[in-house]
Amino acid sequence: MNKCRHCNVAVYDDIDVCLLCHSVLDEMTKEDMDSISGFSKKGAPYPDVRKRAKRLSFVMKLILFFFIIAEIALVAVNYLTTPHFWWSGISGASMVYIYLSMVYWIRHDAGYATKIGLQLSFTIALLYGIDYFAGMQGWSLQWAIPGVILFGDAIVFFLMMLNRQHWYSYTLLLLMITLFSVGIISLYFVGRIENIVLPVVCVGVSGIYLLGTIIFGDREFSREMKRRFHV
Repeated sequence: MNKCRHCNVAVYDDIDVCLLCHSVLDEMTKEDMDSISGFSKKGAPYPDVRKRAKRLSFVMKLILFFFIIAEIALVAVNYLTTPHFWWSGISGASMVYIYLSMVYWIRHDAGYATKIGLQLSFTIALLYGIDYFAGMQGWSLQWAIPGVILFGDAIVFFLMMLNRQHWYSYTLLLLMITLFSVGIISLYFVGRIENIVLPVVCVGVSGIYLLGTIIFGDREFSREMKRRFHV
């Protein structure tokens, strides 16, 4: 028998993911088993919906704030490096699209960590496609995509901080972002990009973040990897 510590409910079915919030289930301890009899008398507790809604609202405000700051920075970089082509407008439109998609997904369903990962992947592919069909000037690989990756790092950080009890449910998203960072920096060694300032920042931020998660996460990180990859 497992338990969802996010929803605080016992799950009798042989599944690994909560059907309510899509979080990874934990094995029930002896204390949890002893409390089941209390559930039958008092009724099982339900998640505090209002508290969760406030947290999500705060997360979205933080993400919006950093999107605005990041776009201002990208506009400045665009002006100083390639003023003849305003690729920062495309990255800004992409951030608006990401934000509106996140708002829709969070309002209509849980399990938004997976959806954020899919959205980031789609946005990276979209930016590269626009650059490719516009003559492949390289702005997507050198500036726009690394910027999206850094946004992803920031999103994962705030989600983990605001949901500290279940931070490990975002480790797969962090791993995916780290792989994107490694992929971007590897393009320098095959001659696809020349300016690697932002890609290096991406690898540094993602790598340090992942290393800290592995070291300080300890058992929670190991358990999450075993459940996800069955190793």
